[in-house]
Amino acid sequence: MKINEKYPKLKDKAFLSKLLTKNVYGSMALEGQTVPKARVRQIVASVLEEYESQEGKLVINQQP
Repeated sequence: MKINEKYPKLKDKAFLSKLLTKNVYGSMALEGQTVPKARVRQIVASVLEEYESQEGKLVINQQP
């Protein structure tokens, strides 16, 4: 069973964006990294757009 099947709400882009923004912002705050929530929201939106444009294939820059 895929995660999308188990949690169908993850298919909702608005819900997913809000969830990711909240979690990334919270994690960064715990690490003492202050980034405006609007900037995190902007980054999440661009990553989701990239994901959609690549037909569900998320390209991640991996460091060697």
